[in-house]
Amino acid sequence: MTGIGRARGPLGPDRTAELSVKSVNHRSLDLTVRVRESETLLEPVIRRVFSSRLARGKVDVALQIRRLSAAGRDVAVDEPLLEAFLARLSALSQKYPIVSKLEPRDLLAIPQLFAFDNGAEEPDEAELSGIERVAGEAADALIAMRETEGARVAADLSARIASLRERLASLAARREEIVSRLRDGVRERLKALAVDFPMDPGRLEQEAALAADRSDVSEELHRLEGHLEQFGSLVASADEPVGKKLEFLCQEILRELNTVASKARDLPLVREVVDMKSELEKVREQVANVE
Repeated sequence: MTGIGRARGPLGPDRTAELSVKSVNHRSLDLTVRVRESETLLEPVIRRVFSSRLARGKVDVALQIRRLSAAGRDVAVDEPLLEAFLARLSALSQKYPIVSKLEPRDLLAIPQLFAFDNGAEEPDEAELSGIERVAGEAADALIAMRETEGARVAADLSARIASLRERLASLAARREEIVSRLRDGVRERLKALAVDFPMDPGRLEQEAALAADRSDVSEELHRLEGHLEQFGSLVASADEPVGKKLEFLCQEILRELNTVASKARDLPLVREVVDMKSELEKVREQVANVE
């Protein structure tokens, strides 16, 4: 599910941590944590917090740490390199029309002349607790947004499942009629054949009954009702991730609909099944957004 979250908090006496997170739909949890090289020891803490609270989604987490004072910072200058550069520049200025006067910004363009030390060191327990707290707040903000979206998705899924159950009830109500029409149709075709090929009336009825039985979809309709009822219950009362369960139920519902379509010899029934499969495809698209 999609969402964003952000949190900020103190990290030690002179540092603050700001953590931003965003997520998009994904079949499983794909977690990326972006930190600077000097902060890699904080990554496992952040990863543990989000892995324990999220089950699905492509989640991108970015950490930014700011210092509140200059304490603990140092800028090192490679003076031998600078002296060699200036000497070479002076020699070139005597031979070529080159201005040897430099501005501070010119020095910044010299590779490896400056080295910056942020005073990075192994974080202590207070800093680890601080980053865990900030990560938890960012995760809570993300989850709150995802839950808001989830409520809208759940409402849409409930409406679509209710529509499928109404269509299924209509099919179940016509089951006897469909079987009777099928038996009558088979009986009429066999009677037409019996004109040229005499057939025992008892055998005729037996063949008609067998053909109708092979096309009976009672079991499939019953299983469909159970799958749809379970689907609706999961959507209405889920207190844990159910996205994968819903995906599995969609597969089972589609399997039963395909069986009904293959067994049925009633054109209105086949058309109804096609409409139900179209509605189910919309359900499957929405389930991809559910954790």
